[in-house]
Amino acid sequence: MTTKTTAHGSAAKPLATGQSRFGPLLFGGIAVVVLLGGLWFAFGNFLTRPTAAGGSISVQSSMAGFTPPEIHVTAGSTVKMDWWTEDASMHLQNGVHTMIAPDLGLFASLAAESRRTLIWTVPDRPGTYDVWCDSCCGGKDNPQMHGTIVVEPQA
Repeated sequence: MTTKTTAHGSAAKPLATGQSRFGPLLFGGIAVVVLLGGLWFAFGNFLTRPTAAGGSISVQSSMAGFTPPEIHVTAGSTVKMDWWTEDASMHLQNGVHTMIAPDLGLFASLAAESRRTLIWTVPDRPGTYDVWCDSCCGGKDNPQMHGTIVVEPQA
């Protein structure tokens, strides 16, 4: 850092260098990059979520349960679900998620880090039914591993 001498021979304030001027900008830029990276890791799954094929319902299984937590179907209809997970097999019992709703005749499994189309014929009984994953995180006893299937009457 250099100093400038005044006409009276006393030292004035040091001259600002490029480093001291750009330090706060550099720090701010790094902080923004770190924050954006954290947001991507926390919420990136919502941004990269696959879209369901036309006419199908997209359902994600994760350690947090089903997304969406409630789906609506019509009694007696044939439903196509685009079912997927990004969970690694080490987090799942036997390396699978399950979707179980005995009252609806639904017993299916999904391998870790995969996607499949599940075609299911909805029973003719309107009502609200519990569906759960029985293969991880406490299974049926874990309140997070549940979802709801609402079977609506035919129009």
